[in-house]
Amino acid sequence: MNCNLLRKNISLHHIDNYKLNALTMWNKSILLLTACISATALSAQNTTKTDSTKTQKLEEVVVAQRRQLIKNDIDKLTYDVQHDKTAQTKTTLEILKKIPLVTVDGQENIRVQGSTSFKVYRNGHPDPSLSGQNLKDILKAIPASTIKRIEVITDPGAKYDAEGTTAILNIVMMSNTKLQGISGNVNSNIDSYGSVRLGTYLTTKVGKLTTSVNYNYANQNKNQTENYRDKVYNYVKTGEQRREYGNNHTGAKIHFGNINASYEIDSLNLMTASTNFFGYKTDANTQSTNELWNKNNQLIYKFNNDMTTPGYSYLNLGGRLDYQHKTHLDGEVLTISYMLAATRSHSTFRQAYSNMVNFPVSYTSYDRNTRERFTEHTFQIDYVRPFGKHHKIESGTKYILRYNNSTSLMDYQGTTPDMESKFKHNAQVAAAYLSYILTAGKWAARAGLRYELTHMKASYPDGSNADFHTNLNDWVPSASLQYKISDGQTLKLSYNTSINRPGIGYLNPAVISTPTTESFGNANLGSSRNQKLQLEYMLVAPKFTLQLNPYYSFTNNGIAHIMYEQNHKNVYTYQNILKSKVFGISSYTEWTPFTGTSFTLNASMRYARITLPTPYLKNSGCGGGIYFNWEQKIPWKLTLSTSIGGEYGNRVYNPYAIEGHWFYYDFTLTRRFLKDKLTVSLSAESPFIKERSSTYRIVQGDYTGYERAVMKPKCFGIRLSWNFGKLKASVKKAERSIQNDDLVGGGKK
Repeated sequence: MNCNLLRKNISLHHIDNYKLNALTMWNKSILLLTACISATALSAQNTTKTDSTKTQKLEEVVVAQRRQLIKNDIDKLTYDVQHDKTAQTKTTLEILKKIPLVTVDGQENIRVQGSTSFKVYRNGHPDPSLSGQNLKDILKAIPASTIKRIEVITDPGAKYDAEGTTAILNIVMMSNTKLQGISGNVNSNIDSYGSVRLGTYLTTKVGKLTTSVNYNYANQNKNQTENYRDKVYNYVKTGEQRREYGNNHTGAKIHFGNINASYEIDSLNLMTASTNFFGYKTDANTQSTNELWNKNNQLIYKFNNDMTTPGYSYLNLGGRLDYQHKTHLDGEVLTISYMLAATRSHSTFRQAYSNMVNFPVSYTSYDRNTRERFTEHTFQIDYVRPFGKHHKIESGTKYILRYNNSTSLMDYQGTTPDMESKFKHNAQVAAAYLSYILTAGKWAARAGLRYELTHMKASYPDGSNADFHTNLNDWVPSASLQYKISDGQTLKLSYNTSINRPGIGYLNPAVISTPTTESFGNANLGSSRNQKLQLEYMLVAPKFTLQLNPYYSFTNNGIAHIMYEQNHKNVYTYQNILKSKVFGISSYTEWTPFTGTSFTLNASMRYARITLPTPYLKNSGCGGGIYFNWEQKIPWKLTLSTSIGGEYGNRVYNPYAIEGHWFYYDFTLTRRFLKDKLTVSLSAESPFIKERSSTYRIVQGDYTGYERAVMKPKCFGIRLSWNFGKLKASVKKAERSIQNDDLVGGGKK
C-alpha cells in the first residue's frame, strides 16, 4: 500500500466512523426522548383510564460516560492505565506516549519534560533493573495490562530523597484482590533487523500469599545498531583538523526479570519481598579511519582502527524487604524497609591499528580491562500520620552504606609500559525528612525539608595517590501550592531542589589513554545542587485534556564534563563548575472527538544558557520536541496507531555543543483474537525513509566541528501476546519504601 492510498483509507475510515457515531448518538437521543414522552403519557393514562392501561416494552437505553484517565494531585500526576481500554493491547513503552509530560521518540528514547534526567520506580520504590540504556527493552517487555497506574512526579518532595533527578515515573502494578488461582502472559517480538524478544509473566495467589514471576530474554541483532559515523574537529590554537569516519554495530544478549511476593498477615500488617536481576553481554565492533591534518592541509598522521569487545558483561542484582503496619486510624502507616543493590561489570575493549602513516604512539594495539564492583545497603523507616480531615504529616529516616571498587588495566602491545590502577570509594549517607500536607476545600499545600549528611572516603590500593575523605551537608527544601479552579481545572505552583553525588565513574582518577584521546575522573568532586520553580495548569474535560507547564531551573555547581585539547589529544574529565539556567514550557493535549478516535500531542520548548567560569565559555540555544499520536478504530476490529514526532531548534545540554534536529514516524496495526486472549500487532517504523542522520555540533572550546551518525531507520515487526488464566490479583506493595537515585557517573547505571 503506497503512502497516498494509506492516507486515503485512513480518511475514509475516519469519515465512516464519524457518520456511524453521529447516527448512533442521534438514534439514542431520539430513543431517550421517546422514552420520556412515553413514560409521561403512560403515567397520565394511569390516572384517568386505569381500565385501558397498556404495557409497552421499551428498548434498552444505554448512557455512556467517558472515564477520566488523568488526575492531578498536589504531589503527582496520575494516568489510570487500568481503565484505559487500549492498554490491553499495548506494552508499557507504548502507553507512555499517552501520558502528559512524557515523550517517546522514534528511537524509543524516553524524556520527561524534555529531559532524560528522570528515574523509573516500580510500586513506589526503585527497581535497579528499570535503569540504564536498556530501559526501553524492559518497558517493551511489560504488558500494560499488568499495570494499574503510572504516576509522573515532576516536583519530588522531601520523602523522595535529594535524589539527583528532577522527575520520577512510578509504575504501580495491579492492586491485590480476593481472587485465588493463577494467571499469566507469554509474549514475543521479532523485527526485520533479526532482533528477537521473548517474555513471560506469571502470577499466583494461594491464601494470603501472592507471588509474581517474570523473565525476559532479548537478542539484539547487530543490524539494529549498524550506522556510519564521521567526525571533523577544527583545533582553535593550532589550526589543525582531525577527521574520523567509519562504521560500527553492537549485538547484545539481554536477560532480565524479577520475583515479587506479598504476605498479608492481617488487615493491618503486610510483608513484601522482591528480587530482581538485569544482565547482558555485548559484541561490539567499530572500523574507522583517523586522520590529522595541519593548517596547510598537509597530512600529519593517519591510521585505521579496529575496535572489538572480546569480553563485555554487566550484571545488576537487587532485593528488598518491607514491613508495613497500619493502625485503626485511617491513613496512619509505619513502614520499615531494607534494600540491597549490587552491580558487577567487566569489560575488555581491544583496539588494533593498521595502515599507519607517522603513527603518533609506540604501540600497535592495546586491551583495556576494567572491573567495577558496586554494593549498597539501605535501611529506612517511614511514618505517615493524618490529623483530622485536612492535615497529614510524613516523616522518615534513612541510612545508606555504599562500597565502590574499580580496577583498570591498560595492556599495550609495543614499547609503552602497561598501566594498572585500583581505586576504592566508600560513602555513608544519613538522612531525615519531615513533610506536611494540607487539604482545605479548593486549596492543597505541601511543604517539606530534608537533611542529608554524607561521608565519603577514597583510597588507592596501588599507592598512586594519597587517601582522602570529606563530609557533605545538604539541606533540601520543597514546597507546592495547588488551587482547584473547578472540578476539571487545577493550578499548581511548586519549588524543589535536588542534588547529584558523583559515582565511581566520575571519581576514578585512572588515566585512559589512546592515540587520540585521554580521559580520567576527579576524586575531589562533591555534590551539586539544582533548583526548580514551576507552574502547572490542567484542564480535564469529558473529551478534552490540556496541561501547560512553564518552569525555570538553575544550578551553580553542576558536575561538568570538561573537554580540552592537549598534545594533539582530546582530553576529558569532570569538575564542579557548571552554571546553567533553563526556561521551558511543556504542554500536553488529548482529544477524543468521538468513540474510536483519539489524538494526543506532547510538545515542549526550552531555552538553556550554560556557562563555565574557567576558561569562560557560554553556550545557549532554544529548541524542543513535538510528538503526535493518533489512534483509530477501523473495520474488522482493527486498531491503527500512528506516531509522528521529532526534535527541532538548537537544543543545548552542555557548554560545548548543540544537539541536531531529526524526525520520525511509525504505524502499528493491532487485532485481538480468541476472546481477547491473543493479541497480534504489526508495526512499521519510518517505512519510507532510507537513511536518517543526526548531527551533534561542537561550537565552543579548544576545538569546534561536528559528529554525525547516519542510520537505517526502516524497520518492520510483529508482536504476539497470549494471556491465560483468570486471576486478576497481583502482589501488594508497601505504601512507603526505599528510593536511592542520587548517583551520576557510576554505580547503578
